Amino acid sequence: MSHISNDDIRWLLQLLEQEDLAEIEVESGDGGVLLKAAATVQLSAQPPVSDERAPSAAADGPLPDHIHPLLAPIAGTFFRAPSPDAKPFVEVGDIVSVGDAVGLVEAMKLYHDVTSPLRGRIAQILVENQSQVEAEQPLMLIDRRG
Repeated sequence: MSHISNDDIRWLLQLLEQEDLAEIEVESGDGGVLLKAAATVQLSAQPPVSDERAPSAAADGPLPDHIHPLLAPIAGTFFRAPSPDAKPFVEVGDIVSVGDAVGLVEAMKLYHDVTSPLRGRIAQILVENQSQVEAEQPLMLIDRRG
């Protein structure tokens, strides 16, 4: 394998989830990829931005197995839409696939895509548009049951 493709990464993400692995590291040629499973995340005391259809989790309790937290890739300002006049990337109830854009985090004038690591339904949006977020902070919850 001389190049790691998006299909390879999707397959590795599925393997990570199916085999309940903590991480997978693959090196190929001059590059490589390290994929880590999300740890059980406890929600902050901040109230979620959501609607009544979304599953709720205790503020200090672990999430159900079918709920996956989508974490901020970097500390910065979270944006739900690509521009102020555009509609949000996703809303509660939307179905997302692996690699779908669900938001942006701006740090030092650079925008970092926030993408879905799995297929599922957006169950909750935990932070408001233009909120300051920390790296690894849960931004949304995805229900794997879709």
